[in-house]
Amino acid sequence: MGLGERMRQHRGESGPAGTLARVARQEARRRVRGLGGSSGSAQLPEPSRIRPVQGGARVDARRHAAFVAAVAGEATPHAHGGFLHALTFPVSMRLMTSGRFPLGVLGLVHLRNSVRHLRPVEIGSSVRIRSSVVEFGSHRRGTTVTILAEVWDDAGKLAFRDESLYLALGKSGGGGGDRGERPDPRDGARRIARWRLPASTGRAYAAVSGDINPIHLSTPSAKALGMKGMIAHGMYAASRALGVAAGDASAPGTWSVEFGAPIRLPAEVSIWRVLGAEVAMSLRGVSRSGRQHFAFEHMPDVGGDGEPEPG
Repeated sequence: MGLGERMRQHRGESGPAGTLARVARQEARRRVRGLGGSSGSAQLPEPSRIRPVQGGARVDARRHAAFVAAVAGEATPHAHGGFLHALTFPVSMRLMTSGRFPLGVLGLVHLRNSVRHLRPVEIGSSVRIRSSVVEFGSHRRGTTVTILAEVWDDAGKLAFRDESLYLALGKSGGGGGDRGERPDPRDGARRIARWRLPASTGRAYAAVSGDINPIHLSTPSAKALGMKGMIAHGMYAASRALGVAAGDASAPGTWSVEFGAPIRLPAEVSIWRVLGAEVAMSLRGVSRSGRQHFAFEHMPDVGGDGEPEPG
């Protein structure tokens, strides 16, 4: 089956409505089987038993421009790194709503992302995407899962490698965790920007990314899922921070983001640059009360020519 045919086959099921339908079906299956939001280690399958999911996408110029505008970015000559993550999202959701995936998608907490952007990706080109489970882990608040999403460009070279760490709240598999006093994220840093995020931020990002989790869309829908109010997408903050740190958010490099306190909308977030950081750019997003929303690190140009797409 060719790329174009695969894209047409999955277009309907990879859109926002299809994503919600798959999440609803997965939750219904879990309720029938009596599974909660997290699973004990004895119930977790080996990652190799969860079949990777593959798909295709087009780096659409109009959608890309809308994405860049939504994250307050500047026009880039190739695909913005945050946009490449957004392209992988439907494929990763198909993986996490498959029958063998043991954790409920509703309620998953996004903890961290680690990205290697190896090659620029042409706007207007078609890419191949593969999403797989790397490992399950334990956490003092439940069970974690690492999802790897990879993007191959139209030359068949690996261009983008993105690991996402999620937490399913529930009984812990035995992890510890430091609950001690946290340092002030402003120490050793200089404020370089202030973001004023309106209540519509989550809806605007959902429209351009395809991530339409109800916790980002309105206060009532967020509260219905146990949140105190609607919150901004973590990858909205990461994509916007990438533009600040990299300048050209489409250029090869490595970057990572660790999420802390949720950004409750509307919000004001101060951006602090860490002084004397060992990486090229280290940023922290901080609330008006001094709580850290995220820590972002970026290093430009990892080099390399990508890896060929597996057969």
